[in-house]
Amino acid sequence: MASINKFKEPMLPWPELSRFSKKIEIAANDLSLFAFCAGKQKNPALLMIHGLGDEADTWRHIIPPLSEKFYVIAMDLPGFGRSDKPNLKYTPSFMINGIINLMDACEIQKAVLMGSSLGGIFSHQIAIDHPERVESLILIGGTLLPSASKGNWGIKLMALPLVGEWFYTRLRKDPDAAYDSIRNVYYDLNHMPEEDREFLYERVNKRVWSDGQRRAYFSTLRKLSAWMKKNQNNSVSLLKDLGLPTMVVRGEYDQLFSENNLEPLLKIQPNITKVTIQNAGHLPHQEKPDLFLEGINPWLEAFS
Repeated sequence: MASINKFKEPMLPWPELSRFSKKIEIAANDLSLFAFCAGKQKNPALLMIHGLGDEADTWRHIIPPLSEKFYVIAMDLPGFGRSDKPNLKYTPSFMINGIINLMDACEIQKAVLMGSSLGGIFSHQIAIDHPERVESLILIGGTLLPSASKGNWGIKLMALPLVGEWFYTRLRKDPDAAYDSIRNVYYDLNHMPEEDREFLYERVNKRVWSDGQRRAYFSTLRKLSAWMKKNQNNSVSLLKDLGLPTMVVRGEYDQLFSENNLEPLLKIQPNITKVTIQNAGHLPHQEKPDLFLEGINPWLEAFS
């Protein structure tokens, strides 16, 4: 029972990031958003946006080195992590407005946007809706084009009303099963450093025990699916005219974002640079941070 009670406690940052922790008040939405803010504010801004069911700590291994040349802001999206979790509909518009409002609160007029999975989708949309706020894009395992993967049964089950909630809540009874539920976003979770595995074990179980994050997760997932289907044709048309420098990164063994996802985008959008991180899954910035930095740093030089 002691371990279960521990999972109900507030989420603590990855130890090396604690000193960068900050609460940012968003008056427009009456929200308090959590973020790691690292580096000198006079440096070019780099805003990091995590994926569905994740938090800002997903960037734990790359925030310190990137903060040497950039002012890095890594946020917890509304409803996730340590940000406020209001009881409302988590539509893409609400989430994107939250990101823009955070930029305003931090007095950031323009930034390099780095988005992972869902964060990549939101970053891509922000580049269309607010190109004046975006210096360039780094999209990791997620773009506006719909997924070409047909084998992602876990997410399909989660998207089903009642079924998803039943499965999610059931994980509270089995911490090991909760940990195993994230294996599909890594190429080889067992061979990650022990410190990472221990952190992820506790973190995924804290997600499971958060009623607010549970509510936000399902609302975001279901609203996103309908939104992407509705805007698919329009997105393709708009991306043809998107001239922003864009890098798309995927792990070699990403089960959620296949090569088939990339090819249509490479044909549609100009100024695309493609990087593949070897021996990594859906979160290459976590699994192979050194290789990830080697892949993006030469490209980022133009914006630092």
